[in-house]
Amino acid sequence: MKDLNLFRCKDSVYLREVSSKDDLNDMAPIGHDSADPGCDGFLIRSNEKMARSIIASLRDKGFKGKVGIFGGDDAFNRRVIESLKIDYLVSVEALTKFDNLKQRDSGLNHVVAKMAATRNSVPSKLGTSGKVPSSSGKGVSIVVDFGDIASLCGKEKAMRIAKIIQNVKVCRKVGCSIKIASLVLDKDGVVDEKGRKAFGETVGMSSSEIRDCVVF
Repeated sequence: MKDLNLFRCKDSVYLREVSSKDDLNDMAPIGHDSADPGCDGFLIRSNEKMARSIIASLRDKGFKGKVGIFGGDDAFNRRVIESLKIDYLVSVEALTKFDNLKQRDSGLNHVVAKMAATRNSVPSKLGTSGKVPSSSGKGVSIVVDFGDIASLCGKEKAMRIAKIIQNVKVCRKVGCSIKIASLVLDKDGVVDEKGRKAFGETVGMSSSEIRDCVVF
């Protein structure tokens, strides 16, 4: 697939956005006659406690598709990568709180990026060492929400792009996958592969990173 979106369209993974377990009430257990969730995966926008609950509910229903979660601060991002079974961590740079003269707070550091790159097991529960295969077996991908970036302007947009540039460099050093997705609700907002690759070049991606940033 060449994109991630919040509706079904050609050559795109369809993620359904959820924020609570109630959003899954219409989803029957896999194997049931009405089990089709109608999407390829779920994108969680919630706090850590609710995210754990949603993922546990998906597991109980036998769901084996893609799971993403919107990022938070450094501590949040580290905990979800360490202990939750996810494929995508989205917009890690969006909710950062501070910058200083030496480095911007981009929501991602080398430790967290390396964990994402090498992610192949999760604790069976917090504080234990039991291992469960990850959903992708290829680590957790950092995803840039290009639809959100495109809606910004002025200083806010420039600051977000600067933080993405920093995260591209961090991911490159540790071999962490970084993707660029439209993540919009309708076809009018979809940015084609060429446009997203051009943005990848703008934020300093290498030729191989540009090639891979639109493969999901």
